[in-house]
Amino acid sequence: MIKEYLQALLTGMDEKSEALRKLQEKTDAQTALLKAESMDWDAFDALVDEKDVLIDELDRLDDGFNASFEKIKDELKAKQAEYRSEIAKLQEQIQEVTALSTTLQASEQRNHELTVQRFASERRGLRQQKTTQKAAANYYANMNKINLIDPQLMDKKK
Repeated sequence: MIKEYLQALLTGMDEKSEALRKLQEKTDAQTALLKAESMDWDAFDALVDEKDVLIDELDRLDDGFNASFEKIKDELKAKQAEYRSEIAKLQEQIQEVTALSTTLQASEQRNHELTVQRFASERRGLRQQKTTQKAAANYYANMNKINLIDPQLMDKKK
């Protein structure tokens, strides 16, 4: 029975590693979009949605791992020598997942900073555009008033 649970744990860790790799690919794609000259916000949103699905998958895998491990934890400690190779393999996979998670967190932090910078840049651009449009509208309004000459000889009394 423990063998089946250990196999399920190992399979779950493989799936988690794969999900973390896919998540890292999506994060790298977001980085490329954020660094591009012109931002494709639709593609960025699509990547966010895809990452959301992968994060839900990771949560599901974590819950499954924790539930399975809780069922065999005590028995596994008691028979540690018997399952030494499986435990070593599981520990190796946990280290791999931890390394992938750490790399992913660093990438996400960099993306967060890039996103903040990109939003600030977009805001500056919009503010500049608004100022330019306002100046142009004022210029045209003033130019239209130049050609308007009040009648000089008309009596304005009623």
